[in-house]
Amino acid sequence: MEPINIRLPKEKIQRIDEIAVKNGIKRSEVIRQALTIYLQLLENIGEFVEFRSLCISREEISTSNFGDLIIMKLKNGQAIVLANTSSGGIGPKHEDEIKLDGKDFGRLMARTVLIKVLASGAQPIALIANLSVEFFPTGSRIFKGIREEALKIKTLDVLEGHTEENIKTKQTGIGITVLGIGNEKELKMGKTLKNDIIAAFGVPKVGYEVIEAINANARDIIMVEDVLKLSKMSYVHELIPVGHEGIKGGLKVMEHIGGYRIKMESEIKEKADMEKSAGPSTVILLTLEEENIEQVKRIIKKPFQVWGRIM
Repeated sequence: MEPINIRLPKEKIQRIDEIAVKNGIKRSEVIRQALTIYLQLLENIGEFVEFRSLCISREEISTSNFGDLIIMKLKNGQAIVLANTSSGGIGPKHEDEIKLDGKDFGRLMARTVLIKVLASGAQPIALIANLSVEFFPTGSRIFKGIREEALKIKTLDVLEGHTEENIKTKQTGIGITVLGIGNEKELKMGKTLKNDIIAAFGVPKVGYEVIEAINANARDIIMVEDVLKLSKMSYVHELIPVGHEGIKGGLKVMEHIGGYRIKMESEIKEKADMEKSAGPSTVILLTLEEENIEQVKRIIKKPFQVWGRIM
């Protein structure tokens, strides 16, 4: 990296220093992160924008929830999507209930929240991770896994936030937030059409099953790169990541938030695995017209199952 000189008003320098102290990082890192996020915004907007021209009052922002996503719609047609996830008691610490290498844990946590934002149709631009463990050795391994997963999204920048350096911890804890941006009209929420097919890619897995699946080259679970492809397909109308409530829970989310009526396929209506946890989004539900099923199956080579139809 090359050094550059910039001139800033005293109050802005003071604000930068406050942020640096609060997050335990250097002034230069705050400036670098701010520039990185701004440049990523330019990639999405497509032209130079002066922030003063983007001044928006609180009354001009429409905020809504879609499942566990927060959607902030702006007056310029853009939308900001926020998603977060957290975990405790899983990791390499002595008293963790589920033992997992820090790097594998970081990858799993990052993929979960990235899939949430990608499924909305927004492009992730920033990931912020805070840990309740010391930086070395535990935290550094977790951050390494997060960065490896983040590399799959070229527009994404990772901010390694707080670690716990004052108190010796016995269990692993983490909180991750991802910010995405997109065109409001292109978000994949509430876009399902009457007579659309509801299908799912992936097999429900949880706990050690997920690690085993990843180690087996993720042949039967959904990965970040799969959702990235699906999010760019215009004929895929809506995407719902499936978590701990299983496919049945994902279908309920679709019915409740979208207001859709779903007719289940009679031969699979009573399948036991409908309620099995899909852990960190190992399955994704999608809606599309029946004529496009074979096309999407050729691109996403993961287990595929039709569950029903929108009435």
